Amino acid sequence: MVRTFLFLSLIFVVTLASVFAGGQEEADTSSISIMFRGSDLEQAAIGGSVQRFTEATGIEVELMYTAHDVYTEKLAGFFTAGQLPDVIQVDAPTLSNLVWSGYLTAIEPYISEELVAEMTPSNIAQSSYPIDDKLYAIGLRDSSVLLHANRTYLEKVGARIPESVEDAWTIEEFDEVLGKLAELPEVSWPLDIMRAYGTTGEWVTYAFSPTLQSAGGDLIDRNSWKSEGTLNSPESVKAMSYFQDWAEKGWLVPNSAGANQLYNDDRAAAIAWCGQWLYSPASNALGDDYIALPLPNFGTGTVSPNGTWIWGVTETSGNKEAAGQLIEFMLTDNQYREDHKALGAFPALESFADISPDYTDPNKLAIAYEQAVYAVARPPHPAYPTITIEFAKAFDAILSGADATRSLSAAAKAIDENIVDNDGYPPFGE
Repeated sequence: MVRTFLFLSLIFVVTLASVFAGGQEEADTSSISIMFRGSDLEQAAIGGSVQRFTEATGIEVELMYTAHDVYTEKLAGFFTAGQLPDVIQVDAPTLSNLVWSGYLTAIEPYISEELVAEMTPSNIAQSSYPIDDKLYAIGLRDSSVLLHANRTYLEKVGARIPESVEDAWTIEEFDEVLGKLAELPEVSWPLDIMRAYGTTGEWVTYAFSPTLQSAGGDLIDRNSWKSEGTLNSPESVKAMSYFQDWAEKGWLVPNSAGANQLYNDDRAAAIAWCGQWLYSPASNALGDDYIALPLPNFGTGTVSPNGTWIWGVTETSGNKEAAGQLIEFMLTDNQYREDHKALGAFPALESFADISPDYTDPNKLAIAYEQAVYAVARPPHPAYPTITIEFAKAFDAILSGADATRSLSAAAKAIDENIVDNDGYPPFGE
């Protein structure tokens, strides 16, 4: 069977034979390569750590930086050509597709038990393949989404301030708070869901599929691996209906307004539904007015997302031991950790959390780190690229006024058809 390698907005059809075809030159075990993306600061952190690794081990490392916008396409080209780098950065929700397609190797044989023992449950979830429950990647960092709010506005409307994830607003409370905030003359929009990030991309699934799970639905049934009846369940429809209602009332910051309405000079938004990365600019601008809060409870408890760019070793690497050694060196490198602490990285290793005070301070991001206990990974299934594309399309349609049940049903149908077209992606669904 031809296995379909899908990456978000790109579809490439390749066979495993093309990856493992003979005729390749014998690997040079004195050197390895690493492919990565990231900001200028992230590039510098990786480059510095790799240099220290070479100085410590004598193993030369080829740095293969690729711009984020073309990383997926470039990586797919390597897969098709069968000439994979030894170490690659992997976006966590695509991990199952890559493992199923034969591109990643189980990583535990190549990193220490001590490092594995430090992984948070959320890190394990983002790095595991459900068929064999093995780890195929590992990361220093993770991610989460929370509510960033203007405390003064909340106090003006008499809103209850949640103090823990268990104490989160119910969706009914949240809806009521938004309504009161909308009446404040200084508030143009009660809520920013970061539409400036785009309404049809990965941000949508990452940030808003947890509301389905919190309501009792999901993107797909994680036992039968069928979307029909789950994505378009009454629970999922109800969760999405809140967003449609807020959009229709004009309570959501529009795309055209940008992503800083919470903390710019006008402070026209009261609450921002965003990742932990908003903390630094928002708290710096708002000062004591800034407060971090858990996501609302849509019925079964607060659920947060997880998953970010993590490190894996390719199946075709000619020097897996050195590849694993490089990953371990980076994740335990003190300077690499300091560099990522300065970036506000969400801890995915316990020892990194110990040196990340923002995530232990209740006046800063402790609530975000607490939410990691309640994180649900995006569906670990080879069809995930189709799942995320179809859900994002449905979400965008719902915000634009389309019927929520019909939109989610169309998405569920497209997801199930993709799975059927790939014979169920065996052994999934068997």
